Amino acid sequence: MVFWVNQAIVGFTLLIGAFSMWRMGPAFKRSQFARPIAALGLIMLLLLPEQPLYFEPDFHRCVHLSFCNDDGRESFLHILQWTLFSIAGAFLGCYTIIQASGVYSGRKPPLLLLGWIILGGTWWSISQSPWFIEAYTRFDVLTMMFATLVGIGLTVYLFFHVIRFTERRTPKDPPITALDERERRLVTEMIRRNLGGDE
Repeated sequence: MVFWVNQAIVGFTLLIGAFSMWRMGPAFKRSQFARPIAALGLIMLLLLPEQPLYFEPDFHRCVHLSFCNDDGRESFLHILQWTLFSIAGAFLGCYTIIQASGVYSGRKPPLLLLGWIILGGTWWSISQSPWFIEAYTRFDVLTMMFATLVGIGLTVYLFFHVIRFTERRTPKDPPITALDERERRLVTEMIRRNLGGDE
């Protein structure tokens, strides 16, 4: 019998592995195994096994585990579905904003406004969730969040300093001398032949 917590951990692991495989290979030739692995991980997260019944062999093991009950499973599924909905809304809003902001084509104000509305609605739904409000009223959760933000800030600070140190230590290429007359004639002739002009 696989308890739902074990299956959820395996599902999360498969999703992380699929995301890592998506970042492998050339930009336009990603790993072909990432999609089925991600689908399998998502299915394992959504289709969790139920608590063993009293006549099943693993019932006595599940009784002594605080997370092995239907209440914990239902709460986890509720949070998971809400999280997937929030991520999908945020992704749709960001994608709409990028497509309408004039980065890839002309600026589209109505579509841009729609993207910001979707993104704002997603953030509003996150702020109205009961566990979000409860988390921001507990001192231990606030302390953990503050420590996490400090850790992220220190990591980013160290990362940028490592980049600056590496750039300063990397030897620069010597300045390139100007082309002489022979090189100029050669480059001019190559350009003339490639462009098909007379000069």
